[in-house]
Order: sequence, then structure tokens, then C-alpha cells
Amino acid sequence: MNKKEKNQGPLVKGLNFSEKMISYIAMLFLIIMILIVSTTVFTRYVFNYTFRWSDEVALLMMIWFGFIGLALGVKNSIHLSIEYFMSLIPDKYQKCIYQLENVLVGFFGWFMLKYGYQLYMRTKATRLPATQWSRGLLFIMLPISGVLVLLYSLGKMFNFIKQKETKTAAVAKDEDDKGGN
Repeated sequence: MNKKEKNQGPLVKGLNFSEKMISYIAMLFLIIMILIVSTTVFTRYVFNYTFRWSDEVALLMMIWFGFIGLALGVKNSIHLSIEYFMSLIPDKYQKCIYQLENVLVGFFGWFMLKYGYQLYMRTKATRLPATQWSRGLLFIMLPISGVLVLLYSLGKMFNFIKQKETKTAAVAKDEDDKGGN
């Protein structure tokens, strides 16, 4: 354990652990999706046969992978943003705008949690045609991803997660890095 990890509180450690876990889960979903789609294409063209469940399971993996990626994007600040316009704004206002961004993304996570759960509850009793799994499995990732987005946004608001740097701070860091080499 390095010095940086020792100084982190349990909340930061929990957020970092959740990021690692969902990253591994996302990789697993991606691998499963690739294997299913590749097998389906192979069997379709070589044996003129497809597994009837393959499309549903691949779709499920794609949906889950997408929503996990959304939560990871919020944690790592790699979601869509227009940095050009932020570079035109003075530094003292950039921090406020980044905080406003965190608040808005947090509200988005809350809406995903609330309405995703309602959607899950309304669809969990119906069945997917090929696998006979609950249709709610397609939508359960909405509230799960909503919780993660909300937690990561709150972590950024209260500085448990590293924020984006202002343009002046980024330039100063670059100059320090160049001067140290």
C-alpha cells in the first residue's frame, strides 16, 4: 500500500473499490458479448444454425455494459463536455461551472434511480421470449447505474473524487512536469 492509499478515508476507498469492481464486471460483459456474437455469426454461416437465445443475451450484455460505462464515465470525468468553451471562461468561474455540472449529473443519476426502478418494477413480471428470463433484467441496470452516477457525482461535489482541473492549474502542472524532467 503506498502513501497515497494510506491517507484515503473509507469513503474514498469504497468509491475506488466500486470503480475497480464495475470495471471488471464491464470487461466480463464485453467478453461474454463478443463470444456470443462471434459464436452466433460462426454457427449461422458455417452450420446454418443460430442459438435462439443469443440475440437476447447479447442485447442484455450490451445494455448492461453501456450503463456501467456511463457510471465509469462520470467517475473519471470522461463524459461528453465541451472543453473549448470552458477554456474561454476565467478560472474563478470554471470551478463553479464544474460544481454545477456535478449537481446536474447527480440529478440525472437520481432520475435514473427513481424512474429506472419504476420501469424495472413494471417489467419484471413479463418474460423475454427466447430465454424466458424476466424482462426486468433489461432495465435493472438503470437504477444500479443511477446509484453509481449519484454517488460519483456526490464524491466529486465534496472532493472525494478528483475534479477536472481549471485551465490555469493544468498549464501550471504541465510546466512543473516539464521543469522536473
